[in-house]
Amino acid sequence: MRILKSFLVITMFIICIPVFGQVPVYDDLVFDEEEMKTVYKPLGKTFEVLKSKKGTGGMPKVASADAIKTAEITEIILVFSETTEEANLTREESNRERWENLLITYPEFFQFITTYKNICQCNIGGDAEALKPSQGFYIYYKVAAAKVETPVAAKEEPKEVAKTEKKETKETKKTEELIKEKKEDKKEVAKEVKKEEKTKQKEPEGKEEDLNATTEGPKQTSSIELSNTRPKKAGYNKPRKAKSLKACRPPFYGTGDEDLNIFFKDNITLTKKQRRQVKGDVSILKLTLNFDGSIKKAVVNGANTALNDFVSLSVKSMDSWNPAVKGGYSVKSEVKITLKYDKSTKSIKPQEVAITPRPAPKCLECKSDSEIFGSD
Repeated sequence: MRILKSFLVITMFIICIPVFGQVPVYDDLVFDEEEMKTVYKPLGKTFEVLKSKKGTGGMPKVASADAIKTAEITEIILVFSETTEEANLTREESNRERWENLLITYPEFFQFITTYKNICQCNIGGDAEALKPSQGFYIYYKVAAAKVETPVAAKEEPKEVAKTEKKETKETKKTEELIKEKKEDKKEVAKEVKKEEKTKQKEPEGKEEDLNATTEGPKQTSSIELSNTRPKKAGYNKPRKAKSLKACRPPFYGTGDEDLNIFFKDNITLTKKQRRQVKGDVSILKLTLNFDGSIKKAVVNGANTALNDFVSLSVKSMDSWNPAVKGGYSVKSEVKITLKYDKSTKSIKPQEVAITPRPAPKCLECKSDSEIFGSD
């Protein structure tokens, strides 16, 4: 029986190595985006700061960063600055170079549980030198809890055993009480830190909100309130495991492309005058999806304000998507939809859909939850 258990443990270990040990490429990463006009201040967590680098060839190695290569990396945040309109035009290319250099030098930081975020210190006409010191990669990691050792009482002569036993019991009680007090203090500090982090996340910076559309580039954008969205599916708190570790699929709405087309046709109705207003223009809708398929964030970008507004209003009614699946688990993803007025159907219709992380050719089929996860 022991031999069988050992064999099963070794087998599971070998199977899990390719799933969790594979280093992702830039196109597989999903980023949260945030903009602020003030200097970025790190949260009350354990972190290491590295200077970011554009171009190619990787980054210089740092001893303090080398020391945390085996640690559990929870989050990586890239902080960069934009003080001119021109800087926005090269944002995507510059950030790609920065992230790829970090991937080359420290691939160990990119783990299965790690989340990624880009924060722009966007202050047009602001002081670039004042923003520069806070730029770079913030590597947040977990520290293993230190073990508390109980002091061992020294042995006494046989004649004074009774006296020493009484002293030892008193001393051990004191040490136990001190340890309890320290643990309680640590718990209270941890609670306060969590409260501060939650309040910081809830507090809006400027006019931005986590679930509202944000400005992307010099084009016109529209804000989207997603708080009233009522998803059809019940969400879940952690990635869902598939029947097979090789299972994969792209994120998709309803049963696929046809349901996505129907959604926009039913939720954007245009008069003749409105059709003339939006004719020939496009809006780009970018959705950030959680691992349960719920919409975390939405951004609408386009030169035509009226078209942007129509798309923004429709997204309020959008239900949860079927989440992307990669390596046997549901994962976060990003969907970029190019929308344009279609003359044949007289409606706004998706012209192109791009997905991040990019699905492999064998993962393009929109398989149902029952096929991927089985019946619960």
